[in-house]
Amino acid sequence: MAELAAKDSPDMPHQLLVYELPLHRVEAVQRGDVTLPEAVVEHLRDKLAPQSLQHSGKISEVLKLVTDKKVWYLSAGWINATFFQGRTSLNEKTLRSRYLEITQRRNKIAHDADLIDGDLEQRRPIDEAGVSDAIDWIERIALAIAHVLDDEG
Repeated sequence: MAELAAKDSPDMPHQLLVYELPLHRVEAVQRGDVTLPEAVVEHLRDKLAPQSLQHSGKISEVLKLVTDKKVWYLSAGWINATFFQGRTSLNEKTLRSRYLEITQRRNKIAHDADLIDGDLEQRRPIDEAGVSDAIDWIERIALAIAHVLDDEG
């Protein structure tokens, strides 16, 4: 973010170009207390600190500050090509859906002790294969997003 905020406006992603800073941060820049990139990063850090960023839409929102690319769409294509050699029909919607399934299960484990709805003793089934699959998907998604962000094209 800091590197992009230090560039000339035409080189910035659209969402960063229209990013709003509170007046107290603008005044700190004018006084020379902080640079513009520092003010942008400080404000974003304060704004995002209370958010978990577990939803794909929130992740997209934040990534739009650093790229104009369609990150989930391109990530799905990269996963198709890299891990499945084009043998799957993974698209943006199915990738987001898979990510949401993983985060929802994580939330049930963390917040509801993974109990089956309406039952205070029985937990949802889970096995090593399911856990490994979820971890593999998280890794694929993270690698794909990193690749999309690093790709100059």
